[in-house]
Amino acid sequence: MGPFYWVRHAESDWNAANRLCGRTDVALSEMGRLQARRLAERFAALPVEALYTSPLRRAVETAEIIAERHGIQPVVEPSLVELNYGAWEGMTFAEIMHRDGENFRAWDADPGAVAPPGGESGEEALARITPFLDMLRTRHPQGNVVVVSHKTISRLIVCHVLGLSLSEYRRRLTMDNAAVSIIQPEEPGWRLVLLNDISHLAVPGTSPPTADGAF
Repeated sequence: MGPFYWVRHAESDWNAANRLCGRTDVALSEMGRLQARRLAERFAALPVEALYTSPLRRAVETAEIIAERHGIQPVVEPSLVELNYGAWEGMTFAEIMHRDGENFRAWDADPGAVAPPGGESGEEALARITPFLDMLRTRHPQGNVVVVSHKTISRLIVCHVLGLSLSEYRRRLTMDNAAVSIIQPEEPGWRLVLLNDISHLAVPGTSPPTADGAF
């Protein structure tokens, strides 16, 4: 079975401001559009069979820029939507600590089992994603599929692939804007081939144009 390319969407305006951007439908920033074009260049020579995307605008726009090179239409997949951060949507790390420190500390200790107030736990999010993974390996046995999703969802998928506890996804995994990870089916599960690659964002002599928040 071939590889599946798991992509975190390019930078949004709220990513640049370090604001939690779960279900809030925020557009890409100008930097994000540049990152998406770099992603499109990276995938230009790949025979992409299908492209799936979260329904949120920042993911859809990233997917559309990639898909344009291949003459295909991204398929919107509702289960790929970002974690629901509930009452914390739009807040910065400092604002949450100031306004809701007790709940934040409980969530930070075990984000797999604990949900933000009015939001969703990592376990709940992964439960809605795993059927989509099962569908991918059945429908696309040759691989070469690009999936555009979000930071937390991408880290939960990596935990699932590696058998890591979901309580560790924030402490042990980084996922930058426009990063590419590769997973590959391997009975009875999956194998991680590449994690958080942003080499396509670099211009010779410069650092990659990426802005990643504390969450």
